[in-house]
Amino acid sequence: MITALLINFVFRFGIPFVGQASLNEPLPGEGASKGLFALSLIIIVPVLIALFFLIGFIYKQTIAKKLKTTVIEDYRKEAEGFEKAGSFVSAARVYEKKLKDHRKAAALYEKGGDYRQAALLYDALGMTDKSKEMYSKAGRFDDAAEVAMLEGEFDEAATLYDKAGKKIDVAKVMEQAGKTMYAVKAYREAGEYKKAAMLLKQEGMFSEAAEMLQIHLFEKKPDRSTLEDFYLYATLLEQTGQPQKAMDVFREIASFSPSFKDVNKRLQSLALSLQPPFEEEEMSAGKTALRGFIRNGKIEARLGLKLWVQILRGLQEAYKSGLQYGLLSPDNIAVDARNNISFLKKRQSPPYAPPEIVRGIAPDESADIYSAGVILYEMLTGSLDGIGSASVADLVEDVPEWLDEIVIRCLRKVREDRYQSIKDIFTDLKTLSKDRTDSGNPAE
Repeated sequence: MITALLINFVFRFGIPFVGQASLNEPLPGEGASKGLFALSLIIIVPVLIALFFLIGFIYKQTIAKKLKTTVIEDYRKEAEGFEKAGSFVSAARVYEKKLKDHRKAAALYEKGGDYRQAALLYDALGMTDKSKEMYSKAGRFDDAAEVAMLEGEFDEAATLYDKAGKKIDVAKVMEQAGKTMYAVKAYREAGEYKKAAMLLKQEGMFSEAAEMLQIHLFEKKPDRSTLEDFYLYATLLEQTGQPQKAMDVFREIASFSPSFKDVNKRLQSLALSLQPPFEEEEMSAGKTALRGFIRNGKIEARLGLKLWVQILRGLQEAYKSGLQYGLLSPDNIAVDARNNISFLKKRQSPPYAPPEIVRGIAPDESADIYSAGVILYEMLTGSLDGIGSASVADLVEDVPEWLDEIVIRCLRKVREDRYQSIKDIFTDLKTLSKDRTDSGNPAE
């Protein structure tokens, strides 16, 4: 528009174009004409621009405004017509989309029965009570619950989630609100027994937690996805004074993964605790428990072997007197001044128990041989460190290989692979040690 005005100005005032005259012929007053033209542009262009914006402003304030007012009035009349005709939802749409009157639109949606759309608008307007009411009327209780949650109204949110049939959400809300037992109840109703168990465990309700885990694990077997759950269940049973049940569960775990956590250690401890009770015998005067000898450090190989042979012979005699199997440990062996051996009726401690005890197999002579092997290992090395992973010869320099072989065979995990009787040990002692240079055979 401005360009057209400039062109009209040039033609009107006779300002020549370059093409109107010969390039070789200077026009009269050519310099003055150029200066006048430049000056005219400097003055006229800003005026024309200002005039353009002025016209636009006047248009907006008059004609455009009037047109807009006319359109709004038309929309309003359209909406009022719908409302008078009872088409409240149609009227609401006009108020919402065209007139941008959301409060009026929400009221009309409500009146027309479009409760969901009314709820959305009430929520946008910050009218949460009306929003929850509309969502509920629309049957969208979960949406109403979310509004309540945003307002921190946990009890109401839980009630609404319950109406929506979303028990897990009820439980989560109750858990967030610190109402543990309500959350437990909701998790149970939702079939989430493990989550219920974890909450009960946090509250120190171990028996109840064990019951929930029992339901959770019903008809399941230990596998990679359930091992942790079975382990937790077993430890809860152990904590609540149910050792036999705990042992049964730990055995199930061991059958799938024998090295899982401390299962074998727990099985040994439980197995020993379940042994039939008996009256413990006191240490008589003049005797010392073998533990006292070991506590002072390792025993020299030759002396340790002699003492061990005495223990084995004492066992053979004790069996004839009806000594129970599965009692052997340094705390249960009494030694007098002449190195005579006697046995005390005390409960065996876990490190000396044979591996098969965790499977519920009753101890026999081979079980005592395992325990005797552990005792010899401890006497020769001074501790139980490395047992099962290092041989005596790896730890002690002056132990002959043949003696190390006897210790290793006593400590076989599979009881069929170890010595089956003390008599077999004495046979090997004679055979393997016959080439020794020092006199006196401890097995004789």
